[in-house]
Amino acid sequence: MKNNNLLRLAFPFIDDIKNYSLSKFSHDIQAAATVALIALPQAMAYALIAGVSPQYGIYAVIVGSVVGALFGFYRYTHTGPVNTSSIVVAATMAPFLQDGNYWGLFFLLGFLAGFFQFFAALLRLGNLAQFISRSVILGFTTGAGLLIAVNQLPNAIGIPKESAANFMQRLNQIILHIDSADLYHIAVALGTIVLILLIQRYSFKSESGLPYLPAHLIAVLVMAFLVYYLGWTDKGIELVGKIDASLPPLSLPEFSWSAIYQMSSGGIALALIMTAEIVASTRSNAAISGDKTNLNRELYGQGLAKMVVSFFSGMPVSASFTRTLLNYRAGAQTRFASAISGFVILMLILLFSDPVAQIPLASLAGMIILIAVRMINWKAIIITLRITPSDALAFIGTFLATLLLPLDTAIFIGVATSLIMFLRRVQYPRVIELCYDEKTDTFDELPADSENNNDIVIVHLEGDMFFGGADFLEEEMMKIAKRKHVKAIILRLKRAVLIDATSIMAMMQFASYMKHHGKILLVSGMTDEEARLFERSGLEELVGKENLFYSGSHIFGSTKKALKRARELLTEHNKTAEDGSISQRSSG
Repeated sequence: MKNNNLLRLAFPFIDDIKNYSLSKFSHDIQAAATVALIALPQAMAYALIAGVSPQYGIYAVIVGSVVGALFGFYRYTHTGPVNTSSIVVAATMAPFLQDGNYWGLFFLLGFLAGFFQFFAALLRLGNLAQFISRSVILGFTTGAGLLIAVNQLPNAIGIPKESAANFMQRLNQIILHIDSADLYHIAVALGTIVLILLIQRYSFKSESGLPYLPAHLIAVLVMAFLVYYLGWTDKGIELVGKIDASLPPLSLPEFSWSAIYQMSSGGIALALIMTAEIVASTRSNAAISGDKTNLNRELYGQGLAKMVVSFFSGMPVSASFTRTLLNYRAGAQTRFASAISGFVILMLILLFSDPVAQIPLASLAGMIILIAVRMINWKAIIITLRITPSDALAFIGTFLATLLLPLDTAIFIGVATSLIMFLRRVQYPRVIELCYDEKTDTFDELPADSENNNDIVIVHLEGDMFFGGADFLEEEMMKIAKRKHVKAIILRLKRAVLIDATSIMAMMQFASYMKHHGKILLVSGMTDEEARLFERSGLEELVGKENLFYSGSHIFGSTKKALKRARELLTEHNKTAEDGSISQRSSG
């Protein structure tokens, strides 16, 4: 039984094969054809963003869509080249353009990104990606959109494209050469953009809202025909060029230690941004389709896809948000729809490589610029800038870092910013004073600036009680304990989580203070796990087992018991004090 479960985890498509039917295949092949017609021009365009021939994007989508579909979790995920990570690939590989082993390093980059994701999946670290702030991701994608658009402007307007370290250098180059812009290139790029917009606007749509016509593919093929018919190749319009009508050829990443050292930083950065893409794609699309998600198992499939693609001459791949959504809306029933789309693209290349070779680079540049502009989500930007100063700062900082710094550095800055934001928000647990109203039998929260005169104080602890907030926790509790009228404190742990050794030691110091000053400490809302921590640390003995109250089925039930116990102890204490006073007067 255990072996069967492991087999299903390693080869998740087995169950789909068992339950497959002709009806499902019919839906899958229709969806596959729809997705393939969009994926082919996108793969070529994203290869240009990555700074390589469109051929490498085609190989990547053929192999990546098959492997990602078979080994991933979410059944609609479509794997192939994507826009954001393509610009990271270009930036990472830029210093190695003159390296004699460029292609070995190029394929190694994709392999390492896949390996890191695969390893994270095995260690079940996938959910850590949720700690990357939306503000940071928005800042990076906005900056990446601008970078992609500006990097494609030389191809779109027909000026020389020189190497540039960042956005400002590229912009400066464009301004210096703008007087040599070519009208034929501009016409092709603008014509492509206008055609795409017109087809998407006026094409007949299916019941699910999908245009029947693949706008991107039609636009670039129409421009290819016009350039050929008008003879604009003689005017300097460059074409995609020869596309090999063959299966993806084998390739070998450079696995030397020096190469791995050189590419590891870029590989980690690429894995991080691609993981963020996977989170965005699967969670957003799953919310629409109603399917479950499992990020670790999705990372397993995506990591495998990257590693396999690197041995078949493909650029790094990831989960595509737009093609995944398209796959669902086109009627896909199983994971095999994405896999079939890879074979459809292969057939298109085998049969129609000559027409594809005639596509103008300026046309692809126009398509890329339109895609890049659409990456900028103005509505989300406005919301982010308005909500909180920290979110606005995270967005602006990551955005500027993306434009001005190496992209791997920008990604690391973004991740670090996310972690700092997270730690700031969870660093301090909430310390809330409660008072009990006997008339209504309710517990009310006291205002933060108020100070009640009750001899029994109920302190509700809420939030993360890890080491980062231990000092703050102790300080706040000591402020309450030092009030002259306070004789007993009840700590309510019902909403406290992540109690660690540092927090336990802080509570022990507090318990010792209370005991030393003749004050009573009780704890309510305890779980079995917290009870084990108290016992192992000696805190149970310090507080007294009889003063610990476990959480039950009734809200505030354990706190009421603790309150009753505190009153009994204070009554005994007061009675003992009175007896002692009487005894002293009698003896006197």
